[in-house]
Parts: sequence; structure tokens; C-alpha cells
Amino acid sequence: MNFKLPRNIISNNILKNVLYLVTSALAVSYIINEQSLALLSLIVIACGVYVMNKSIVIALLVSIIITNLLLSMNYLKDYDVMEGMESKQPKQRVTRQSRQEEEPEEPEQPEQPEQPEQPEQPEEEPEQ
Repeated sequence: MNFKLPRNIISNNILKNVLYLVTSALAVSYIINEQSLALLSLIVIACGVYVMNKSIVIALLVSIIITNLLLSMNYLKDYDVMEGMESKQPKQRVTRQSRQEEEPEEPEQPEQPEQPEQPEQPEEEPEQ
């Protein structure tokens, strides 16, 4: 078996098609997961590298690698709550169980010694 690599890997059509597929799959996953900053960085990096290099294969490869590195290092983290803005998440119903889970337990107070109970005396009715 004699396996030969193509002479010019960068201009290989199969590699281009695979990179198109991977890039489009990443773009769709960023849209579904609402990671707009990651999608924007993927596009900007690919355009920047393409302008410098004029090779779509290198541009897509570099943009995929850099965007995934930035995501793994949490540089492209979207913050849901910004100052002065409301959260996009719907309000949740508060139940007794969820309230008990959220509230911190109060420290136990030492028990006070019990005082002896005094027998109840019936109240006397005033004479008329």
C-alpha cells in the first residue's frame, strides 16, 4: 500500500470542504448556545487572517483554533446580568422547598433551662 499526500495540502478541495463544514457547525452551535461573542470572534479572526494571507484554509484553521482557545480560557464569557439591566431568565416560582434550600440555616441557640409550669388559676368573674 502506497499512501501519497497531496502535493499542495493548502489548496486541497477536500480540506476546504471539511473546514467549511466544521466552521459552519461551530457557528450554528454558537448561535444555539447564545455565545455571540464567540461567533463574532470567529468571524473577525477569519476575516483578519484572510486579508493578510489570502488563503481560506489557513484563515479558517487559525480562527477555529484561536476561538476555541479563548473559549476554553473563559475569555469569551457572556455575562447575563449587567449593571442596570434585567436578567433574560424568567422569574422562577418560589416554593417552600426552594426557599428552605436558599436560606442559610440559623445557628442553634443553646436551650434555656425549662421553668416549672405554674398551674393556671381560673379567672374570677367580677361581682355585679
